[in-house]
This record gives sequence, C-alpha cells and structure tokens, in this order.
Amino acid sequence: MPLDQGFLYGYGVFETINIAQGKLIFFADHMERLKQSALVMGLNLTSHPDQIQSDCQKIIKKNEIKRGGLRVTLSKGLKVDNLLITARENHYDRQMFEQGVKICTNNAVRNEKSRLVTIKSNNYLENLLILNEAKARGFSEAIFYNTQGYLAEGCMTNLFLIKNGTVYTPARDCGLLAGIVRNRVIQLLKANHIAIEEGHYTSDQLLAADEVFITNSLMEIMPVNQVDEGRYGIGPETLTARIEALFQQTWGLK
Repeated sequence: MPLDQGFLYGYGVFETINIAQGKLIFFADHMERLKQSALVMGLNLTSHPDQIQSDCQKIIKKNEIKRGGLRVTLSKGLKVDNLLITARENHYDRQMFEQGVKICTNNAVRNEKSRLVTIKSNNYLENLLILNEAKARGFSEAIFYNTQGYLAEGCMTNLFLIKNGTVYTPARDCGLLAGIVRNRVIQLLKANHIAIEEGHYTSDQLLAADEVFITNSLMEIMPVNQVDEGRYGIGPETLTARIEALFQQTWGLK
C-alpha cells in the first residue's frame, strides 16, 4: 500500500458514506459514482457493491457505529488496485444546524475544464489548504468561483441560494463535484413543487440571496448565517428549514 500510486501521487478516488442509526445512507448512489469515477481515472473496481456493503456493515458492527461516516477509497496499485474502507466520526450536530455556519469566498479559481473537477479524487490538497485558511479566519467552509467568475462549489460542499422562494444551485458545468446530497435535494425539491434552478450565478446574486445553505453527505443540509460580511436568514420559519424537514421525512434516520 505505501508504494502504490494512490499514496505516492494521490491517484485514487473515494466516497464518504453517511451512517445514521447504524445504517448506510444512499449507499447505491455512492457506489454508482465510485464506479463512474473509477472508469474516468482508469482504475479497476473489482469488488462487487454487495461485497463492499457487506464489508461496511462488518466495520459498523465491530465498531458499534450508530452515527458517523465510512470512507471507501480505491487507489492505483502496482499490480492490482487497492480498496480500503475506514471509519470516521460525524462532527456535524443539531446545534450547528440551529445556529448555522459562517463561510467565506476565496481568491483561488476553480478550473471548470479540469479533468478532476467532477471526480472525487484523492488529490484534495488544494481544497484542504484553502479550507484550513478559512478555518483559521473563523469560517467553516470556503467557496470557489470558476474561471468565468461564476459560483462553483465549496471545498467540501455544494452551494444553494434561495431568493424569493426559488432555490438556485450552480450547474455542473460551473466546475463542481455533484454531491450525492446535492442531487437528492434537487430531486426532493422537484417532487415537492419547490422551484429549483441550476445555472450560472455571480457574487452579486450570492450577496442578494435571502438564504444560503450548503450540503455534503455527512452534514446533509446545513444553513449558512454568514458569507464573508453578508448575513442570511436562518431559523424554523425559513425555506431551508422546510427543505431540511422534507429531507428528513423522506430519507432521514437521525
């Protein structure tokens, strides 16, 4: 393992799967994305999803995990590609949802034409460096713009804006990894006749938004109370809270 190209060059892909009440959330979605990422990266995923799921369940049982996350990593090996499953905590809690989080924009530019931008690859160093800089300034996340000046994504999250009852999220061609929860939220909004648009959005539109929330597999839906110096509405009466309630009613195991 230490000499494989995943370790040496970050040549690999991974999925972080939410565990709630000891159950794997959106497992099939994650396996489909892992398979597609492996194809793009020239990796050979030989383990069947049923076997991976069985191995995940063994780790959950052995470690008595009720709430947390599993990372499934596929990396380029010398002769065969390596699959590694590791467990982690989920530090996003209800108090964070009720208070909302502060996020910031950053000066780094997301290259929407990069081969890696749509892949959840092991090469996460730029994201981590920018995220660490944001955290040092008191923020929980940092948002990228792309080379055209449009909003793209966060270091670890997808971005949603709400204005006058309509939800907006950057389109895939803005240069983003389409998260599992992002895609499920879009599906949920359409099913519940809540207006949702995917498009190209500017800093002015971000500043003018009524509400902002971010998503990833472990946090699911997280309200944002501040972006840079701008403040946004949070609380039980917001559309974000309604969307989160619908999400939990449909798929939640909290």
